Formats: sequence, C-alpha cells, structure tokens
Amino acid sequence: APLLADKLIEPGNIVIDVKTGISGAGRGGDSKFGYAESNENLVPYGLLRHTHMPEIARTIEQLSGGSAAGLVFTPHLVPMTRGILATIYCRGRASTGQCLDAARRFYAGRAFVRVTDKPPQTKWATGSNLAFVSYAADPERNLVIAMGVVDNLGKGAAGQAVQNANLICGLPETAGLDGLPVWP
Repeated sequence: APLLADKLIEPGNIVIDVKTGISGAGRGGDSKFGYAESNENLVPYGLLRHTHMPEIARTIEQLSGGSAAGLVFTPHLVPMTRGILATIYCRGRASTGQCLDAARRFYAGRAFVRVTDKPPQTKWATGSNLAFVSYAADPERNLVIAMGVVDNLGKGAAGQAVQNANLICGLPETAGLDGLPVWP
C-alpha cells in the first residue's frame, strides 16, 4: 500500500504469493485441511479466482489510480497452525531505503504495524495483533519485493473485530490487543 500510494511501483503487474497456516484456509467439513492431509505437504488453493482477489484489485486501483489487470494472487497452505507470510513481487525502480521510508511514513501512528529492516517471520507475530512489513528492492532490475506477516488468529478477523469495536465504542484502539506476542 505505501508503495502504491507513493507511486514507487507499477500497479498493473503485481504477483502475490502467500503462505498460510491451516487455520488461515478456513474451516468446513472438507478433510483437505485436516492434519493428516496437511502435514508434510504444501498446497496451492484458490487459483486464479480467490475470494480476496476483488478487494485486493480494488485497493490497488484506489491507491495507485491505475489498473490492477495483471494481478496474480496465489495462497498456499503450509503445515503450521497459524500465521500468514505474504511475499509480493512488483515492478519499480525504488531502492529498499525508499520503500522502507515510504512505509514508515504511511504507517506512522498505526499501533499494530511494525516496519522492519529484515524480512519478517511468522513467529514474530504469533499470538498478537501485530503486522510486520519489510521490503527488498533492486532498482537496476526494476524489482521490488514487499513482505508482510500476521498471525491470522490474532490480527485476523478476531483482532480486527476487537480493534473496530474499540473505535466504534470510543475506546483506545489498542484496548485488549496490546499484549506481548507469544514467542518463542
């Protein structure tokens, strides 16, 4: 988002590769998300028409003013219970420093976003409402890689619901959500 807002990347050629723990793929009667099927396995799902594609495309277009026509989003189920790591490949001539600076400005004052110099790891967010973001860029190759990590059971729907309820009720945004992450 910060890179789109600052026009540091091209909106029409974004590839999003997501690794998600079993709990991030949803629940239901389908046994494909059971332990026996997930253990020692890596499975892509929601290919080409994932349920989140329209909202991702809409956000890209709103932030950039351009088209998200070349958007690719592929989540992969990994054999861990919780956590999501998104690696996003973009075209742009920005440096890593420019990307980090844009993110620090964009997320300034956001209680739960941490911009890091190192690539984030899922363990960092475990049991928290935190989101960790970082970047790696090679302007000579016209390549920017954005990375983000959340605990989908913390920052996921439950954390978002509490955060929104706090705002609606006039409570501090962080009420009930600012505990320490569960790591190691």
